[in-house]
Order: sequence, then C-alpha cells, then structure tokens
Amino acid sequence: MALAGNAVGKLFTILLAVFAAGWATFLLSIPNQDVQLSRIANTVLSGAAFQRSPVPETSLWAAENRTLCNPREIRAASIIRLRLYETEVDSLDAHAAAVRLNALRQSVQRALGCVPTDGLLWFIAYWSAINQGGQVSENLDKLRMSYRLAPYEGWIALRSPYVLAIYDVLPSDLQERARKEFVSIVRTGLIRDAARILKGAGWRHREALVAGLDTVRLEFRLQFDRSLRAADAPVDIPGIEPPEFRPWRN
Repeated sequence: MALAGNAVGKLFTILLAVFAAGWATFLLSIPNQDVQLSRIANTVLSGAAFQRSPVPETSLWAAENRTLCNPREIRAASIIRLRLYETEVDSLDAHAAAVRLNALRQSVQRALGCVPTDGLLWFIAYWSAINQGGQVSENLDKLRMSYRLAPYEGWIALRSPYVLAIYDVLPSDLQERARKEFVSIVRTGLIRDAARILKGAGWRHREALVAGLDTVRLEFRLQFDRSLRAADAPVDIPGIEPPEFRPWRN
C-alpha cells in the first residue's frame, strides 16, 4: 500500500512538473502587448492594409492611458490608429472616419507627452490636424519638429508625398527640407517609392527635386531613370544621358 502511495505521489509530482513547464512555455510564447503592438505598427509602416482592427480597442486604450507610459507601446498605438482612420476614410463612412480621427489626435497627443523626441509622432500630429481642418500655416511647427527629429529615418517615404502636395505654400526652409528628403529616398535605394512620389505629388516640382540627385550613386540614378522611363514618365536625371532615339529599331 505504501509503495502504491509513493508511486501515485511520484506520478502526481511528475505531472505537476510537466504541467508547470508547459504553462511556462505557453506564457513565454505570448509576446508582451508592447511587442505585439510594435509588430503591427511596423506592418502598417511597411504599407500593409487591414480590413478591421487587428487589436481590440481596449488594448489601444490601455496602451495610451498607463500611469507610467511605455514609449514603444504608446507610439505603436498611434500608428495603428492612423491606419484605422485611413481605413474608415477609404470606406467612405464619414461619421466613422471622424470618430477615428478624434481618437487618433488624442492618441498622438498622449504619445508625444511620453515620447516628445519622436519625429514620426510629430508628423502624425501635423497630418491629423490638417485632416481635421487645421490651417497649414498654424501647424508648420509640428512639421518642422518632425524634420528636425527624424530627417532620414526609414519611414520618410510616408512623409514626402504629403509635404510635396503642399510644396507651393511651404516656407523656403521646409521646401528645402522636402527636396533633401526626396534625394535621401533615392540615395537609400528606395527607387520604387521615389518613382511613385515623383509621378504623384512631386510631378509639378520634378525639376527642382531631381536637381539634387547629382550627389547620388550612379547605380541608383540609373535605376531611378529606368523606373521612370518604364512608367512613361521620363525626366532628365543629372549625369544620365537619355537613350538615343532610333526609330528603325524594333
């Protein structure tokens, strides 16, 4: 009987150890919320879209309202809210878009209170203010802060078209920033982004934008030139000879 009792006790101990190990593994396999939100935010910045919120509203609210803010988490929440607003705009639901825009503006203000040195958050603050009817002239300080804090980060291809769309009304210092930013996009090899921006918001100012490309590696200038010609939007790139016109060649 004692032997049986010992055997049962040992079996229970083993099962308990296995259960505990399995539970620990399960917990460790679930990323913290700040990691989860950051992953989703990075997906947003890469250009991916989603039809509905990938995280519950309660998770975003929690990230934005902690007693001690988590910089990575609250930044990610604002980026996710940016995409949620854009999704509602695309759905043509004006009321839902207005609700999302209010939530975005509140989110980014809280985020800047936690991470005031984040250039992307300053750009979102500028962009959301304009989308809510704010005057460009009244929000240029936010745009300047964005450029000052994040002149060459990986997401600048997101900022560039919005700035070039209002190039004509910008003061000279921000026009210069916009031109240098475009050159940086080509210099870092983001050729498809640069071509998309130039053919879109930058087309009216294409000569001013490409004038600074003489400092860019020849390889990237050639790629950019080929990309534009393939899109039937040729532009004279500094240091690149246009192809010779030979009508007799097929």
